[in-house]
Amino acid sequence: MLMCAALFRIEECSEPLPAWRVTLTDYVHGAAISNLMRRKPMEQKYTIERSLLKRGDIILTAENTLISKGVRVGTASRYSHASIWVGGTLIEAVQAGVFSKNPQRIMLDKQSHCVVLRSRKPLAEEELDQICRYAHTQIGSLYALDEATLALPRRLMKLESTKKQFCSRLVALAYAQIGYDFINLSSPHYCTPGKLARTKAFEVVPGIIREALPGEVEFAKKHDPNKKNADDTFEWLAKVRALVKSNPELNAAFDIQTVNDVDELLVKRPELDEIVVGFLHENDYLTYYNHDVKVNTYRYNPDLMTLMVRGADDPVRFIETELQKEYSLAQRHSQNIDNSIQNYLSTGLNYVMEHLKLYQNLINGVWVRLKHIAIASEAVGIAQVANRARELMSEIEGPMERGMTVIKNPRVGQLAKMALSK
Repeated sequence: MLMCAALFRIEECSEPLPAWRVTLTDYVHGAAISNLMRRKPMEQKYTIERSLLKRGDIILTAENTLISKGVRVGTASRYSHASIWVGGTLIEAVQAGVFSKNPQRIMLDKQSHCVVLRSRKPLAEEELDQICRYAHTQIGSLYALDEATLALPRRLMKLESTKKQFCSRLVALAYAQIGYDFINLSSPHYCTPGKLARTKAFEVVPGIIREALPGEVEFAKKHDPNKKNADDTFEWLAKVRALVKSNPELNAAFDIQTVNDVDELLVKRPELDEIVVGFLHENDYLTYYNHDVKVNTYRYNPDLMTLMVRGADDPVRFIETELQKEYSLAQRHSQNIDNSIQNYLSTGLNYVMEHLKLYQNLINGVWVRLKHIAIASEAVGIAQVANRARELMSEIEGPMERGMTVIKNPRVGQLAKMALSK
């Protein structure tokens, strides 16, 4: 009976399953043995050990694609793409634009297809904050395809760069924000993945690329929900760009690439506020935080979280991983709330209020997840994790309270908006 139950529930198992697992259909048709013989072993893949990444780390990768091979040949490099770890996520510039990416989505055919670089010179937390903040502010930027493909001749001709991004430019410019001494990289605006790999200021982080587990390979193949969030962001930004381009005066004054550029536009042209807010509501950009509730239900239910911890092969590692990802989210959303409060009190823009509400919902989610991490940790006797989770809950309660105060009293920003309009 136990065997039958396992067969009926095998697809619900959260643990990594072998590539050759037997399904119920095999038994029904009496073909289990022959099916096992026909199946090929799972091809070995490699991935990044996320727990070893540190903020500011640079990830260089290569793929077995014609584009990747062409970039590598054209730049005399083993790598064709660059991204930067900002704590909790990667930020990268791809052809769709600049957005975040889960490193668990990176699957490599060869171990040599990836290298992680770290500054040889230890960086202060304030410097890392600046580097990561710049990368975050570039989210939404368009991809500079022509500048990426012609980086070398444009650099030699000393052509001025645009505000658009490509992968290695994004990474290099993030470091340039702190006046970083690259030693042998003269032009961050026109560097390539190969130039980053050869920069003497960075060193390779050893032992961070490892064999991927079968479950990790399967996860990487699944639909990436982050892509929907990226598409929604690019969609409303594209509408703002179109709005600006339709007006010669606006087009001459504003180059809309990022969310921050829209802030600047609306401060100077507040009459466009309601139009842009309308764009925000035309897709799921403002409500995307609900997606995690549907996909990772256990994070929002203390009993389910406790069951997940008890059922994990390594309960301590499982709950530590759940907790660690919340630190960067708590810091980022807290900063966004305080920045939005300041911006709203000085502008009264509904666009800013909508973002304040978004960040408030996001940090509420962090608080709820931390609460359930603490409850589950206490239930299984991992007191240290429970204490740290509750400490982080206390730290974010201040921003949560400040944000809710302004949301409940939106009139405090109306006088500022009236003054801005004049």
